[in-house]
Amino acid sequence: MLVKPTKTFIIAAIVAIVLLLSFGQSAIADDLVELPQDLEIELALSALPEELQDDATIYVRDPEKGFVMYREGTNGFTTFVARTSVRFYDADWPYTYPSDQLIPVAFDRVGAQHHMQPYFDVERLRVEGVPPERAKTILRTRFQDGTYTAPEEGGLSYMFAPIHRAYGAPAQSDEKITVSFPHYMPYAPYVITERLGPMDPEGRVGSLDHGGLNAGPHGYLYFMVPKDQVNEIRTKYADLLGRLCQLHANWCLPEA
Repeated sequence: MLVKPTKTFIIAAIVAIVLLLSFGQSAIADDLVELPQDLEIELALSALPEELQDDATIYVRDPEKGFVMYREGTNGFTTFVARTSVRFYDADWPYTYPSDQLIPVAFDRVGAQHHMQPYFDVERLRVEGVPPERAKTILRTRFQDGTYTAPEEGGLSYMFAPIHRAYGAPAQSDEKITVSFPHYMPYAPYVITERLGPMDPEGRVGSLDHGGLNAGPHGYLYFMVPKDQVNEIRTKYADLLGRLCQLHANWCLPEA
């Protein structure tokens, strides 16, 4: 016998569907904390030495398009604030889009042609709604099949900003750290740290992994600036650091 649904049943069914939809949206919702554009631009420029800031190209993040050019520069350097690291593509742990990564980074002409592309690609995949594990597979494939190529000449990336929040050791885990670590990075394709001999025990010099032993075509060495210069940078950008700390608890630098 066909039973006609009651009004109460229909309402309950509608509520249940809404709750299920809400649960699904919350499970996949991108909780990325947006940066006010003026703060994003200041943070991006802080990645560069002061004498390179005025004439650099600046990209900002568009929530619907990924990175878009804000200003075209003339000195060959490009800067932006990456919100999704690429230092995970060869790691084995399950990848999810981070909500709080903050990576001000600048590239010279060589880096803009090679190293910058994966950052822009993964951000575009993110805003297009591509599932994070699928994005990881795409990135890994592009590194492996030669889509992302190693530079054929030397170059340099600057990360002089007073703050970074990124993966500490992606080969081991997806744990993120917040640090004040101004440094610069010569390109070192396929660098393997173990083959470099003894490194600086205080961590002022080293290489960056991408989730595995081989740093791949976009490998880097890094050199931290002297401690007195770190203090000068933090003092110069004290207001910027204060605003970031107000926006997100993970953007507050540790006291030590």
